[in-house]
Amino acid sequence: MTDTDAYRAAVRLLAASDKTPAELCERLIVKGIDEEEAAQAVQRLTREGFLNELAYAEKTVGRLYDSFYGKDYIRAYLINKKFSEHALDHADSVMDQLDFDLSAKRYYASLKKAGKTSAQALSALYKRGFADVLPPS
Repeated sequence: MTDTDAYRAAVRLLAASDKTPAELCERLIVKGIDEEEAAQAVQRLTREGFLNELAYAEKTVGRLYDSFYGKDYIRAYLINKKFSEHALDHADSVMDQLDFDLSAKRYYASLKKAGKTSAQALSALYKRGFADVLPPS
């Protein structure tokens, strides 16, 4: 494949959904594109501003926070999505500005309102990455 083919394939993949540079490179390689050509396409998209890992990390943190996920879950999710260390550090600084205690309380209240027991609600919070949650008094 030519550089242009790699670039076009990368654009199509990004049009379908946001990806980290590592994810995009991996997907291009799976499609049969040479590793070097894939890396060049990713670098070009980054230079042109179409691939912004920090903005994607921030957007992902916000989306998961708004869906009542805790720091532990969000961090694990970002690692699984192959965000770079730099992007993970940025995500941590974004998370430091969010009120996860309030989010946990709101989610707990919504679970209780839906008829869940305290134990079920706490279990749900733990599964969503709220490891340090204590039952509300």
